[in-house]
Amino acid sequence: MTRSELVQEYLQVLDLDRHARDFILIGELVARHAATFAFSSVGCLLEEELPLDFASLFQRIVVDRRGGYCFQHNGLMYGVLEELGFAPKLYLARVIYNEDIHPGLTHRISMVEHEGSDYVVDVGFGPLGPRIPVPVSDTAAPDGDKHFRVSQRRQGEYHVQVMKDDAFWSLYRFDRVDYGEADCELGHFYSHRHPQATFVNHLVVSLLLPDEVRSLRNQSYSIITPADTRTREVGDAEQLRQILVDDLGCAVSNAECQRLFEKIVARTPG
Repeated sequence: MTRSELVQEYLQVLDLDRHARDFILIGELVARHAATFAFSSVGCLLEEELPLDFASLFQRIVVDRRGGYCFQHNGLMYGVLEELGFAPKLYLARVIYNEDIHPGLTHRISMVEHEGSDYVVDVGFGPLGPRIPVPVSDTAAPDGDKHFRVSQRRQGEYHVQVMKDDAFWSLYRFDRVDYGEADCELGHFYSHRHPQATFVNHLVVSLLLPDEVRSLRNQSYSIITPADTRTREVGDAEQLRQILVDDLGCAVSNAECQRLFEKIVARTPG
């Protein structure tokens, strides 16, 4: 199938109209993608081959429902936005979690322009990520009970931030310089192959629904709403399968769940 045909099928899955080429469509793409396709490190833990070409990303995320992380989700979204005529720009970012540190370029995002303003489009940051295009502005944009913005902190350095405890908290930072797919391959290789990479060592799966965030990290499963957070421990492979398949929409077999559970238990301290 051509990329155009794949994008048409992607839009059908999300129940969206290809011809609504305006900013509302971008917002719907972000929200529905994040609520439909799981953010997932399953492939990393199972040591699968994870190619980044558009057809492979479409097959894995949309058809096979195996989920993925930023290089996969945002790689797919970039191709969709490009096919729909939104002229996205590719940037790589450093995940900092509000610290003054300088980690590697292990996060991929897209940026689009609308009526003279720029917006970050990010469907691959997991449970802390936005469900909206985030404006490059010091004015906060509401996302349910959260607020996001992209603030320039130093010359040429931009922070994607979320409001936390009445102050803005930086999730990651990026510079507006030229990046290409080869740069993504390097960050992707580290993220799913390096023995110390987060996704190689932790099972992280989430969905961003309109009214709640479902978030699994190893043996801890949380459902987060504006009112409260409910957390329970995953005690065996069958419970893990139920959460992954039924709650998070991530297609895994019984045998794979057994392997995943054994890995996360083995890597849990004490």
